[in-house]
Amino acid sequence: MDQVRPILQSHPHWPAVEAIYHRLTENGYKAFLAGGCVRDALLGVKANDLDIATNATPDQIEGLFEKTINVGKVFGVMRVLIGGADIEVATFRNDGVYQDGRRPDNVEFSSPEEDAERRDFTVNALFYDLENHQILDFVKGQEDLKKQLLRTVGDAKKRFTEDHLRLLRGARFAAQLDFAVEPATLAAMKELSAMVKTVSGERLRDEMGKLLKAKNVPLGLRILQETNLQEALFPWRGPDVEWTAYSGCEIWQNLSLFLRKAQDSDLQKSLDLLRLSTKERRGIEDAWNLWQNPEAFLSQRLGFQLQLLQKPGKLWALEVLMKEGLHQDLILAVLTTFKSFGEELPKPFLSGEDLKGKLQGPAIGQCLQEAYNLQLEGQLKDRAQAVKWLEKYLH
Repeated sequence: MDQVRPILQSHPHWPAVEAIYHRLTENGYKAFLAGGCVRDALLGVKANDLDIATNATPDQIEGLFEKTINVGKVFGVMRVLIGGADIEVATFRNDGVYQDGRRPDNVEFSSPEEDAERRDFTVNALFYDLENHQILDFVKGQEDLKKQLLRTVGDAKKRFTEDHLRLLRGARFAAQLDFAVEPATLAAMKELSAMVKTVSGERLRDEMGKLLKAKNVPLGLRILQETNLQEALFPWRGPDVEWTAYSGCEIWQNLSLFLRKAQDSDLQKSLDLLRLSTKERRGIEDAWNLWQNPEAFLSQRLGFQLQLLQKPGKLWALEVLMKEGLHQDLILAVLTTFKSFGEELPKPFLSGEDLKGKLQGPAIGQCLQEAYNLQLEGQLKDRAQAVKWLEKYLH
């Protein structure tokens, strides 16, 4: 009995997949589900995305569907927008020579067999035939799934030399699937580990983010160390594979945990390497700074603490310390007060207009800050109270 189809059909984008499949087959083309969604369905897991592989060329795909996006037409990759879904539809291909360690110089459109043989790992090279309800496996991927083994398709050195990111993807998929890495694959990862330095920061950031959200993060970290990938990317980090059970929802939160023990100079080098957005970088730096000296934060008056918690990194750092059982009473008090305000802190009762002609220079800011602290701390309940307080403050 087909155990894969019910899992695939439970995906919210299944109707879109069926519509694309029928349009392609009605016009004489082959179409299979491909890659990670097939792998995950065999493991009893619903995939994030459903991807289609076909022998229709990008031009033919554009001609068949009303809304398409060219995300890599020269490599045979299109996206079809249909029924509120965004589905990747890629042409079976055979890759040419890789000269930049990232993508082939050219591709030739080919067959399912050849398409499977150019993919990275055997468990990612499976197809699902929607018409016959069966798995198409040209690389013994199902066998490796049963063995819980991560193995490259074909020669490991060739696969990693083609696309250097695959070195890091090896550690990520092992952690994600909780699989052992096949010895020859692991040996090639170690031998070629220095190549990972050529990968763009954005790709490293995305792959590390996925690794740090995986099922077995300690396994992924251990593989990074065993293959010298960690030495290549994060040489400052010691042989630590401990990982928390309170990982964050966002990439920057998990990266902050990974970078938590870095010295300041190493932190900055790592943040530069990963090419993070300004918002992500600031979040990590704010969390890191608080973790270095939580007592300094907790010794401040409540009003200052509440204002600092408007920074996502500071709030995340406190939540982590709370879960670790550190300074729980103090942290609980400030977090409870902060969250009682809802989505954001209230606007100050007083503004610079209230101080015109009454104070000058830095004294204006000092006065407004004191008033706002008192407001946040509950000592000034409304503007009327704040105005009365101001009269006393000025005299």
